[in-house]
Amino acid sequence: MKALVTGASGFIGSTLIEQLGTLGLEVFALMRRSSSPANLEGLKYTKIEGDLSDLESLRSAVRGMDYVFHLAGTTAAPNREVYFEHNARGAERLARAVAEENPGLTRFVHVSSQAAAGPATSLTPSIETDPEQPVSLYGMSKLEGEKEVLRYKDRMPITIVRPPMVYGPKDKGVFVLIQTVSRSLMPVIQGSGKDGHKYYSAIHVQDLCRGITQAAFVPAGQSPSGDIFYLTGDGVHTYSDILSTIAECLDVRPIRFPVPRFAIKAAAAAATLAGAAVGRSFPLNMDKVNEILPDYWICSSDKAKNILKFAPGFDLHAGMTDAVEWYKRNRWL
Repeated sequence: MKALVTGASGFIGSTLIEQLGTLGLEVFALMRRSSSPANLEGLKYTKIEGDLSDLESLRSAVRGMDYVFHLAGTTAAPNREVYFEHNARGAERLARAVAEENPGLTRFVHVSSQAAAGPATSLTPSIETDPEQPVSLYGMSKLEGEKEVLRYKDRMPITIVRPPMVYGPKDKGVFVLIQTVSRSLMPVIQGSGKDGHKYYSAIHVQDLCRGITQAAFVPAGQSPSGDIFYLTGDGVHTYSDILSTIAECLDVRPIRFPVPRFAIKAAAAAATLAGAAVGRSFPLNMDKVNEILPDYWICSSDKAKNILKFAPGFDLHAGMTDAVEWYKRNRWL
């Protein structure tokens, strides 16, 4: 069985390739010429050079594949056009290529994000039937990508998965928090509610990739084309609890200090201006502020547990311990 993975050089994509290899699949990695293979060191795969902006390269890449896992996209971009080009139109080209060149595909798994649906409105976790209300350009582009892919759901089996915060070995996003805490600093962002907390769902990358493979292999009769699943670890965590768990795994006692919302907005504005000046996007920008401010980035994986038989293997402490140990072994910390 052959599987094509886009976004293969990322930390999620490379973890997925490793898991697919252990399951006996022949894995092909769609990569741009400029993509670094660093995360893929030691893994068995075949590189296919291609780009989501090049439909002909996608047509060639998808021929003969049994599964396509679409993870490629951008999380930080200078403007709306770039977000939608990468996350929406790129996804549409890939789905079109499969529909036209490989109509016998077993399953197309599109890895989206909770950002496509937006945050929950209370401590009741979001479920798949809730209306989508993305709050950022990134989220809007991911939702548009879902819609573009679903246009082809009658021509091939499609499953969409939406992870919340993803962490684990090779991740550079949550690593910023881990690195900050390792320096004995704990910046606490206050929630806007009466309890002052911000709430998050989170999933270890290995659990996420296990859920992605389960979404691919589920029998068609159990999960019709167009099904959407949240994939998350168990429990809801406050932002403060996440930082405290990181500190415990690092065995440090950091200095806690509040980060006012105006300070976040000011830093994001400065980063946005700096990015415009040098022609690049920084992880913190005005669009990301729209994701930082909401208090309830929480979702339920009950549907995935019932239909996909998904069962996360890491709780937050075990998952952070695994991540911290990897960062130490690889001298990131």
